Amino acid sequence: MLFTINRIFVAVLLVLVLIGIAISLFTMVMDFTGQKNADEKFSAMKTNAALYLESMPSRIRSNDSPEILILTVKTPALSKSDLVYLEAYAGGKLVAETDCLEELDYESSEYVGNTSVQCELYLPYDYEPAQDYDVYAILHSGNDDYFSGPGIIAIDWTDYERSFWNAFTILVLILGVFYLLIIVPLAIISLYKGMDIKHDVETAGEYTLDSLLHPLRIGKTLLGKFNSFIISPYFWGMEILGILVILTYMFISAEAWRNDAALGSYFLSGIAAFAIPFLWCVAFWYADFREREPMRVLVTFFLWGCLAALMAIGINNVSDVFLEMFGLGILGAILIAPPMEELYKGAGLTLLSEHHEYDSVEDGLAYGFVIGMGFSFIENWLYLLGNPFSASILGWLLLFVLRSLFFSANHGIFTAITGGVIGWFREKKFSAPALGLIPGVAIAAVFHAIHNSGGLLIALLGFGGVLTYCCLLIPLFDYGGLVLLIMVFIWAVFRKRRQ
Repeated sequence: MLFTINRIFVAVLLVLVLIGIAISLFTMVMDFTGQKNADEKFSAMKTNAALYLESMPSRIRSNDSPEILILTVKTPALSKSDLVYLEAYAGGKLVAETDCLEELDYESSEYVGNTSVQCELYLPYDYEPAQDYDVYAILHSGNDDYFSGPGIIAIDWTDYERSFWNAFTILVLILGVFYLLIIVPLAIISLYKGMDIKHDVETAGEYTLDSLLHPLRIGKTLLGKFNSFIISPYFWGMEILGILVILTYMFISAEAWRNDAALGSYFLSGIAAFAIPFLWCVAFWYADFREREPMRVLVTFFLWGCLAALMAIGINNVSDVFLEMFGLGILGAILIAPPMEELYKGAGLTLLSEHHEYDSVEDGLAYGFVIGMGFSFIENWLYLLGNPFSASILGWLLLFVLRSLFFSANHGIFTAITGGVIGWFREKKFSAPALGLIPGVAIAAVFHAIHNSGGLLIALLGFGGVLTYCCLLIPLFDYGGLVLLIMVFIWAVFRKRRQ
């Protein structure tokens, strides 16, 4: 009975996976077809003679990106509920925006009655040596939106472009040397050692080249054939197809086809995002020195982690839009993203929850960690593209350091929790180990939500929220979680040795 429940549960999860992918595809299409250019957006707004930009420069030669402009917006006398924004467009695409009243005290309404507001607008280099920016002032008052503009600023980026290409060249050289000296040799050594490892097998020829190319020949039962298919190139091809969808979406969103600089930045971001997750995967694989997992299983799980990013992006986008309608957008990163991302990542673990290789806590920790690294690779690539290398070299590098170094293991930690719980169910010979996903995701989502809580804490507590997040939650739940994971993994490995 429990065996049947396990397989029904896995089938239901696969349906949820397909639904998640369908929602993501829908939101991606809507991102491109539903976008309004500046003319369409502002045609629906009103004008107000008292709203205008004062003394805006018409031409600038910039040697740094973003170019910081301090602009004065003239407005009607402001009331307590009014909002004032600046938006900048290049080629009809929104490239910068700022809330002019963000730094003012809304509670004391110190801006009430003002008819002049100073705004800082950060205009980024966008891979063009010279570009015109249309700047609009927007006033939200009551139920009405007003706009003025556009004020047109022409920026010559020739000086900065030289700095950009110098930085780009240096980073390419650094990453190239890093890959040649570390990544490529490790990949070759790991592949060689992986092919040489002998595993306990249930079926003769289970880990041969023939079984890789003809997986349905392996396994006497339908479950055995299913397990063989999941760790074969045919399933990898299905995963890679989904991954190509999200990479194409990222490519189009970044307009990477425009010129060499945009295309180079797209691939540079991907190469940078891959390096640290790969090293973490190799480290965990080598650490399980008593029984290293089959390479084909790890490939399946890493690709699943990449694919899970496609499953999650649609749900996250829809929930953000829904919560924004009620002014609760900041809660999406805490209430929606953690459980949904952990569910989709963890669903991959259930596919092989009855495979004979998945029979212990340490197996689950390793498998879950690898899935998390696959997810981290795609997510970090998305973040690096969302903080374009062109817009701020320092900002891009800082984001790389934060996500790929300081918080590089986080997604691995979260999903390892789920994997460990399923592995524990397997150890206890529970006949429906996939159900371990339920408590595993619940625990993982708590850790994930706490990691994502920084924005909310800062909004609620200000500097106190920064201290709470940086000095308490990060040490306890990020690095503390990593230390705990390593300790449990070491205990599990040496426990196996004693057995």
